[in-house]
Amino acid sequence: MYLPLYNGSERKYIIRVPARLCFLTVSTPLVAFVICVLLTIYKDSEKANNTHCKVPNVLPSISASIGNFEPQSSIWKTAIYVHSPIRFYIVYLRWQYYKTVISENCEVVVNLAVILNIIENLALIGLTYWTSSGNYPYHEVCFKLFIATSVFYMLFICILLTNNRRRPNISFRERHSVRLKWRAFIVNVASFACAAYFFLRHNRLCEPYVYSMFGLSEYIVVISNILFHLTTIYDLRLQYIYFTKNGVIAE
Repeated sequence: MYLPLYNGSERKYIIRVPARLCFLTVSTPLVAFVICVLLTIYKDSEKANNTHCKVPNVLPSISASIGNFEPQSSIWKTAIYVHSPIRFYIVYLRWQYYKTVISENCEVVVNLAVILNIIENLALIGLTYWTSSGNYPYHEVCFKLFIATSVFYMLFICILLTNNRRRPNISFRERHSVRLKWRAFIVNVASFACAAYFFLRHNRLCEPYVYSMFGLSEYIVVISNILFHLTTIYDLRLQYIYFTKNGVIAE
């Protein structure tokens, strides 16, 4: 997708950022997440894996990894807050892209999907601000909102890009993008189902290492969600994002 900026040779901008750098910025939570989990396993494993069952575990939950210890909490919060503005701008770029490739008959569903994506991003900020140890009720609400909106957003987009395009003949790049989206979505839903199963089983039976399986399933939920959003780089054929006096413009 190409958005007009200025007359070709007379472009005026304050900063010009390669589009790929912006998309890589969206992967910042993935890097922060891996660092937080590894740090928690290395220095806070005993406390992070201490559950009401008092059974042995080796992998901490995401909530414990990103919210209960330092410097993990600060690393995660910094990553989320710093990359959020670019994340919301990419939501806008996606919306523009969807309107150009998806049938006009599906405009309402496209708008609904974009709204779900916005709520997903707001929920991510919310569950980062309200930690499970500091304010569990708000954290729980934001977590449920994040999961629900992300799953339905991914489902709607996968269906729309598969069955409701304006033109039936699509490029290899577009087909590859859709395949990756479906795979990420299926893995996301399956891993969330596993996480729910292991969480309930842990609370009922208190078996060793079951809570670790819950934590591992959570990790896959997060990673598959991030990978789904990173497929945007295949959809938006942008070269640069310009920061100008009149706003932010992509080309």
